[in-house]
Amino acid sequence: MYSVMLLMDNKKLERELRSLSVWGEASCFEITASTSKLSMEELSGCELIIAEKTMGLQLLRKAQLHRKQLRVVLCSYDKDFDSARQGMVLGAYDYITMPFDLPQIHSMLGRAESELRVDEVSDIIALEQIIEYFYERNDDFYSYFNTMLDRLLSGSEDMLRSAEKLGRLYENIWEELSERHQWFDLYISDGLFRLERPYTDREQFDSNASRIVSLFKEFCELYPHHSEQLEEVITTILNYPEGDLRQKTLAAQLHINSTYLSTVFLAQTGIRFVDFVNSVKLKRAAWLLINTTLGVTEIAIRLDYKDSSYFSKLFRQRYGVAPSLYRMPPSYDFQI
Repeated sequence: MYSVMLLMDNKKLERELRSLSVWGEASCFEITASTSKLSMEELSGCELIIAEKTMGLQLLRKAQLHRKQLRVVLCSYDKDFDSARQGMVLGAYDYITMPFDLPQIHSMLGRAESELRVDEVSDIIALEQIIEYFYERNDDFYSYFNTMLDRLLSGSEDMLRSAEKLGRLYENIWEELSERHQWFDLYISDGLFRLERPYTDREQFDSNASRIVSLFKEFCELYPHHSEQLEEVITTILNYPEGDLRQKTLAAQLHINSTYLSTVFLAQTGIRFVDFVNSVKLKRAAWLLINTTLGVTEIAIRLDYKDSSYFSKLFRQRYGVAPSLYRMPPSYDFQI
């Protein structure tokens, strides 16, 4: 169901609109809220806005000034050709007047639904293509994703909608990978990092894009190319990062010759077994630092590092900061 926002002061006009038989199952559109405030932030995410003509024209001018694309339908008691002309110039989606013409409104809603469904299909195709790059660990992902970003930036869609689209894409990728791989959410959080206000739409767009690129890099590091022969080895490491993952222990557990495991692991993944295990454990440590209140020593012991100083040294080499500083929020002021 798609949402409709009413932007008007006139309660009688609002009641007339709400009473129409075009909402719900009849059109896939539902009036979800009404307001009399011209807030770009509140209205930018709406799929369809029906606005009293004066407020609608003001909103369209505001949207044009901020280069935002909105589906704004102008609404009034009577036909006002001057307002209709201004609406056309400013990009109004349609103009409806009382008594309301139901076939006209059905047609308008059908047109909007078709446009929204095309957007959804495009989003699904993009998601499927990106997921394929993830599973293949294919570096062509970068050129494909950059092309997608260029298309979003150069298109007619406003920046906030584009940022929200990237946000949904991240969440859909995360959900797909999490459902497919039991271990995935041990290392990567499901939520997008929300910038603290004040922020611009472009900053949120860049932040969401960066999170998707980081997600690809993290997945490729956690799940490197390998044959079926190593699948059980890699998934065991990823599913049990806090267990005893010494090479001899894991080889005995999986009934594999330890020397053979070391040779095959390096040949197939390009990474030494011990380096991969340390990388996995440090990624788990990073997740625990951000998402729990466990102390650094507790995390080191939990991840089977007997020496917390050695753990901190490895962590600093990997992330560039000590574990205790990694936990600090980006905005933390270190000045005393």
